[in-house]
Amino acid sequence: MKFKTNAKCAGCSSAILDAMRSKFPNQEWSLDLNSADKVLECHGVPDNAEQAAQVVKTIEETGFKGAWITPDRVAY
Repeated sequence: MKFKTNAKCAGCSSAILDAMRSKFPNQEWSLDLNSADKVLECHGVPDNAEQAAQVVKTIEETGFKGAWITPDRVAY
C-alpha cells in the first residue's frame, strides 16, 4: 500500500516511520522524500481499506497529512 504525505525532511520522515513501526511492527515501511508525493509505502501488504484508514489516522496523529493512494485515485 502507498500513501501520499506532506513530509518535508528527514525529521518528518523519521517521525512518520517511527509511528508506523510502533503501530504496525510486523510490516516493512519506507518513505521516499524525493518523490513529488512524499510516498510512504508499506511493502508486501495488499490494498485494504480498513488498514489504510488506520495508517492515515496514524499519519495524522503524528501531525502530518496522509492519503491512501489507490490504483485509481488519491483522496485526502
